[in-house]
Amino acid sequence: MQNLPSVSFKRRLASLLYEALLVGAVTAVAALLAGIAATVFNTLSPLLSSLVVSIVLLAVWWLYFKLNWVGQGQTLPMRVWKIGLTDHRGARPPLPQLRLRFMWACVLIVFVPLLAYLGLRHLGGIPPKPAFGAALIWWILPWGFAFFNADRQFLYDYLAGTRLVDVKLRHEAHQQK
Repeated sequence: MQNLPSVSFKRRLASLLYEALLVGAVTAVAALLAGIAATVFNTLSPLLSSLVVSIVLLAVWWLYFKLNWVGQGQTLPMRVWKIGLTDHRGARPPLPQLRLRFMWACVLIVFVPLLAYLGLRHLGGIPPKPAFGAALIWWILPWGFAFFNADRQFLYDYLAGTRLVDVKLRHEAHQQK
């Protein structure tokens, strides 16, 4: 596969916003399953119930991304905005690398901001609004990293060794044939 140029930050952000809508819908379906699991497991242990809910949400998110990345190599928003996911050689990333990308994204977008908020609120005694502001900074960090990265990649792509590339040229060339 050819080594394609990185896609612009503006197109990645547009795709990311569209992706947030789809992940929201996927999360709503996962929440139904998680709610049923929580009801069953809460009688045994509230801690076990919370763990099961977290695992259900993560499993459904991973299933959504895995099916898209492995099947088409793109999610629907990535296809709309002509964005491809590759490794550093320009090839489709193998499953372990996709798993690593997903795990880094979850850690940086979900867990770090959540832990920052909880830590500031409950351990630091910080009021909710300033704690939320600090957590928001941690939440923006993975995407803000693109402004400092030479290839303009998000932090989780950089850490996983993946790239978001512009497939518009390849798509246009394929249409002309």
